[in-house]
Amino acid sequence: MSSRTIEFWSWRLFAVALVVSLGVSWWDYPQRWHTPGYWLRNLIMYWLYWSPRLAGVFMLTGFVSRAWNTRGGRRLLAMLMSVGVMIGLWSSLVEPQQLQVRETVLTGLPEGAEPVRLAVISDVHWGLFFRDSQLQGLVDKLNTLEVDAVLVAGDWTHEPPLDLKTGLAPLASIRHPVYGVMGNHDVEAPGPPLTEALREALKANGVQMLEGRMVTWKGWELVGLDDQWGGSPGPQVAALWPNERGHDRPQPSRRIVLAHQPDTLALLPEQGAFLAIAGHTHGGQIWIPGLTPWWLRNTNSEQSWWNGLYSTRVGPVFVTPGVGTVGLPARLAVPPMIDVIELR
Repeated sequence: MSSRTIEFWSWRLFAVALVVSLGVSWWDYPQRWHTPGYWLRNLIMYWLYWSPRLAGVFMLTGFVSRAWNTRGGRRLLAMLMSVGVMIGLWSSLVEPQQLQVRETVLTGLPEGAEPVRLAVISDVHWGLFFRDSQLQGLVDKLNTLEVDAVLVAGDWTHEPPLDLKTGLAPLASIRHPVYGVMGNHDVEAPGPPLTEALREALKANGVQMLEGRMVTWKGWELVGLDDQWGGSPGPQVAALWPNERGHDRPQPSRRIVLAHQPDTLALLPEQGAFLAIAGHTHGGQIWIPGLTPWWLRNTNSEQSWWNGLYSTRVGPVFVTPGVGTVGLPARLAVPPMIDVIELR
């Protein structure tokens, strides 16, 4: 078969696959929670999820064949388009599946606190882009880790199936204690009106929610805070740190604080935590030097705490880049991550 024939059929199969992907998106849409008023946006996002899977290879083949069959500027353009499509396919089909584990160590334990290893995840966004097989794969990976607990920094769902309890059932098989808080997509900021149903589903599957309370565990004080956009973390901080004025808190703190957004952690008093943990930023999700930091500063967080460990006035802050995706079903140069933090 000649390269011209391959190009001819590639573009026609690409057009057919685009139509089929729209039909599959329409089929996939019902029986899910949806943010009110965003049905068209959600349908488009379903199409963005399915179209690379059904049409991407034909699009790539078409551009490669065109580069082979043309000369000069048209050939260069076709080659550039081929590279662009390959990057798009990598970011949508490959990198979001490449779950990685990153280890971080903090030393100098406060008196009475035991050495522990924590698996930290965030932004699962189970539903629209992060499907059941990925959730099961995440649970399987967590079960291979030698840790003392799993901490989940919110955004459990993103337009998920209606049956939350059954869909989140893999969480019940995690062999470690699981503690968590809600994220903005879990409390309608934005998101579907599923907050209470989600709480019940998480509780039924063994997750202990921490918002607004402190739990003593292995000599540590685990503290959870509401989401910054959809909750009231300020009053919780005032209630949980009632006598904090500057440096009044005895040092070092035994508190491990879990919140969804880095901005929430900025509400803590000075040296108010031995370790404060957040997610929300996705580490940028699609990292374009210069542009992604600007985007994060102007739309996501007032703090420049995006990915990894930071030394701050409230204590060490750790931001995990998450495991799921939102907005676009893609990750580029920011693979999904389980962070293992060892306190010793």
